[in-house]
Amino acid sequence: MEARFRTDSTTRGAYTSDAGIFRRVPAAVFEPETNEDILEAVSYARENGIPVTVRGGGTSVAGNAIGEGLVIDVSTNFNKVLEVDPEAHTARIQSGVICDDLRDAVASYGLTYGPDPSTHSRCTVGGMIANNACGSHSVAWGTAAENVVELTVLRADGSLITLQRGGTSDPEVTEQLRQLRDEWIADFRLELGQFPRQVSGYGLHYLLDENGFDTAKAFAGSEGTLGIIVEAVVKLVPLPTHRALAVLAFPDIFSAAAAAPLTRRPGITTSEGMGGDLIDALRISQGPDAGSSLPGAEILPETGQRAAGGWLYCEAVGNSAEQARQRAEDLLAEFGKHPEHATVAAVVVEDPQEMRALWKIREASAGLVTRLPDGGEAWPSWEDSAVPPQNLADYLRDLYALLDKYELRGIPFGHFGEGCVHIRISFNFGTEEGMDVFRAFIKEASAIVAKHGGSLSGEHGDGRARSELLPVMYSERVLASFRRVKDIFDPNNLLNPGILVDPEPFDQGIRPAPGQRKHEFLPMHSLPRDKGSLVNAVNRCVGVGQCRTSTDAMCPSFQITGDEVHSTRGRARVLSEMFRGELYPEGTGSQEVKEALDLCLSCHACASECPVNVDMSTYKSEFLHQHHKQHRRPMAHYSMGWLPLTSNLLHRVPGLARVANAVLGVEPIKRLVMKLGGVEADRSMITFSPRSFQSEAKKRREASDGPTVVLWPDSFTNHLDAEVARDAFDVLTALGYRVVVPGGFVCCGLTWHSTGQLTVAKKVIEHTVKQMQPWIDGHTPIVVLEPSCASMLAKEGPQLLSESELAATMATQIKTLGEFVEAHASSADGEHTWPFAQIDGQALSQVHCHERSRRAHGGSASVLSRLGVDESTIQTGCCGLAGNWGFEPGHGEMSRQLGERELFPRVRELDDATPILADGFSCRTQIRDGLKDEPEHRHKRGIHLAQLLKSALRSSR
Repeated sequence: MEARFRTDSTTRGAYTSDAGIFRRVPAAVFEPETNEDILEAVSYARENGIPVTVRGGGTSVAGNAIGEGLVIDVSTNFNKVLEVDPEAHTARIQSGVICDDLRDAVASYGLTYGPDPSTHSRCTVGGMIANNACGSHSVAWGTAAENVVELTVLRADGSLITLQRGGTSDPEVTEQLRQLRDEWIADFRLELGQFPRQVSGYGLHYLLDENGFDTAKAFAGSEGTLGIIVEAVVKLVPLPTHRALAVLAFPDIFSAAAAAPLTRRPGITTSEGMGGDLIDALRISQGPDAGSSLPGAEILPETGQRAAGGWLYCEAVGNSAEQARQRAEDLLAEFGKHPEHATVAAVVVEDPQEMRALWKIREASAGLVTRLPDGGEAWPSWEDSAVPPQNLADYLRDLYALLDKYELRGIPFGHFGEGCVHIRISFNFGTEEGMDVFRAFIKEASAIVAKHGGSLSGEHGDGRARSELLPVMYSERVLASFRRVKDIFDPNNLLNPGILVDPEPFDQGIRPAPGQRKHEFLPMHSLPRDKGSLVNAVNRCVGVGQCRTSTDAMCPSFQITGDEVHSTRGRARVLSEMFRGELYPEGTGSQEVKEALDLCLSCHACASECPVNVDMSTYKSEFLHQHHKQHRRPMAHYSMGWLPLTSNLLHRVPGLARVANAVLGVEPIKRLVMKLGGVEADRSMITFSPRSFQSEAKKRREASDGPTVVLWPDSFTNHLDAEVARDAFDVLTALGYRVVVPGGFVCCGLTWHSTGQLTVAKKVIEHTVKQMQPWIDGHTPIVVLEPSCASMLAKEGPQLLSESELAATMATQIKTLGEFVEAHASSADGEHTWPFAQIDGQALSQVHCHERSRRAHGGSASVLSRLGVDESTIQTGCCGLAGNWGFEPGHGEMSRQLGERELFPRVRELDDATPILADGFSCRTQIRDGLKDEPEHRHKRGIHLAQLLKSALRSSR
């Protein structure tokens, strides 16, 4: 990709905030590729008096990655690992390298990069250095500053300077820094660097002789106010060969905090704490509207009758599994010697997958705790305070008392072994009274942390959240030294103004403050978890950036483009700006907002993988519903959105489907029809089944002596791929069930929903519920073969019909075929009525994105295992077609690129005998279309689980 200079309002809206509470609309966004690009951009800004802010992954919680001038985003193109020196244990990198990418690049040498904040999968190393991030392993490996060897920095005047131990490449700057050190030497020794997590302000204590006059380390934590990091040489550490995780439960959070200093011992590399309410928040996030969300809570040790109010995660490492486990066991034994620090329960976990699941809880904390156990909102700002570890328990008691005083709530978590606490608090930014409480609380909390000898920031910097409060913890002389170092590097205050020196007020420009709701509208969905408000739903996105993680399924379009606009977070920011009405005064009529949402595939991955379950698919439908009240709909919304009804009408006339297929098979006619229908011309034309499955089902005999199961005739298997439904009928009958197929037009409304035709979707679902009323009883299974339809009936349908008890009841009866067959197999009679022969082979599964995000794949996976099928699954999530999205003009190329991430290459590798399982009609279409021009592979087809089960029926062999 090439450098891009962007001034469009869509891009500017996506960059208005980071992971904090602050809002600044940038004048422009620049994505550099080389040092020269950055130099040119800074020169332009300097000549025009435009302030400059550098941004990495945008995961800062203090508002130090946003600005009203030029935002330079180094994460898109400026992100290379330039050199690894395994002998010296160092790596030379560009500043936009993602932390995990660096770790992956050096892992083959048996090395890793030590600092690892919870956002390690998407934060940049340059941003970590700029904010002096630390992470869970800082007990062993220290802060980002302590892992810096050398920095190459672009100053505001356009000069490049190298910073390292002993001085800089510029003799004049070196001398100025020595003079600074000599004038303030006593102050630095008395006030700076008093404990490891004292991160607030500039790290000028590294200029002391006893610290090697290390100008690179002193620059770390300067939050982009002194210069722009273009290259860094960072220290690497040996990768632990074996790990074990000791998980300790305590009666309350204060007990966990008091016990944390005992965990600082050789072989223990983490000492992470969490409040017990975090587990409650986790279970809320795994509720009925949230999909599969985060696993892991079931691995935590049982606490019996005593509830756990606090937790510690302590990782032990060793040269062998036995040594790692022994160190973890020794830690547990240590607590037995201290009755005052007794645990409620404890366990040592050694299985890598279980450890990963437990760490995922901790790493998702920053998102999880933005929703309290009762569903209330909580916000960052008093986010990273730290005290000497031995003072942590007393500090937390005072902090809790202050929360009680102002009737606020929050769930603490963080690096307890180093005295650092993260907490999101239930501030009410929507009223002036709430803002008054916020101001008073922050001021008093600052005084409390200073009383305990602590730091306003224990990592991630002060930013806009805490810079104004620095006089609470530092003397006027130390503050004067901060101003002096700013003058040395950036005398004209071009770089990230308003932070650390001449700070902005900590309550200025808060994003969710009054005024955010100018263009709020009443949504069609009930949004019960957000009090019926789409603004509240959008505000779920606090900005932790999980949607920018390349290893997850969330945000397929971001994985292709690397563009913040096309991340879930970017879209949430644009929607937030739409409701505010300043950047997009047209509100829902804005074409810029529509552009931001255009590449959302409505895959629902964010509904489960986002820690706070942002559901951009639903928000997009609501926006399109409003937008097209003011603008004409594209033809694809009619040709694709109304496909269920047109298919139904087509099959009402005997023989008409065959005629339609024959006519549409003529190439010129096909091209004309697709052009008139507003769909991608290079897509394959759909074909209709000769007869609908409903018409065939009328002639089938039912096993009347068995329990009843309803087989849902979704539009795809009813009209376009009736073979799947026929096979499912045979499978259910062979299992001993009386299979009922509803007649008439029944539809989940999916295609209208995804195109934002919500009024029609609601009417369709209302009609369907009436048609289905004879079987809505709360217990008769309704087997839905199309995963997207199952998701729609179980989730969106009840929200659109929020007053309908029948819709809510029907949602509880929805089962996928895999879920139903697995439940049957696990029942008392299942063993006696298992009509399938063993397959004993391999299979590749493209799990439908709605099944993956909303219902999980466990039922199908279990059934395949019972059949002896060794299943491997596509890990990248959505196949890339995503229903109508992949047929819409302009989406064809990206749809193919999404398929090429993993799906198409994996299918090409398969031999012809290996089944390709794809329950989604779109997924099967994508496989067929993606390989249609490859003679050696174009015969390969995806099949539904029903078809595999039908082939395994003993009677069919």
